[in-house]
Amino acid sequence: MLHTCVIVEDVLFLREVYRFSFKNENIKIVAEAEDGIQALKLIEQHQPDFVLLDLVLPLKNGIDVLRQLSNIAQNTKCIVVSSLDDEEIIQKAKALGAVAYLKKPFTKSELIEKIRLVTNSFKEVQNG
Repeated sequence: MLHTCVIVEDVLFLREVYRFSFKNENIKIVAEAEDGIQALKLIEQHQPDFVLLDLVLPLKNGIDVLRQLSNIAQNTKCIVVSSLDDEEIIQKAKALGAVAYLKKPFTKSELIEKIRLVTNSFKEVQNG
């Protein structure tokens, strides 16, 4: 099953790394955003299965994007990727609906493990 994703990351190199990492994972990247405002527009437009979301973004931070995510894309899951290692921020992200939190830097296998956790949850919903 092909899963759709919006990547929200302001660093071009990291977006390229994510694209490369997803090549053999049945994931179609439907859009990429460099800031929080653009992210919300693209998420609403594409209604992806999941979002890979950085928290430190220009114009609107990732926590603010998470706050609005359930209003614009109720079935979209969110994986947070961030250099922030503050337990309070991690808990806030999870309370706002993030299904996983990956602290940068992380390995490709750690990223894929989180992605598979999310994409497998869609299979369970379909089969359940």
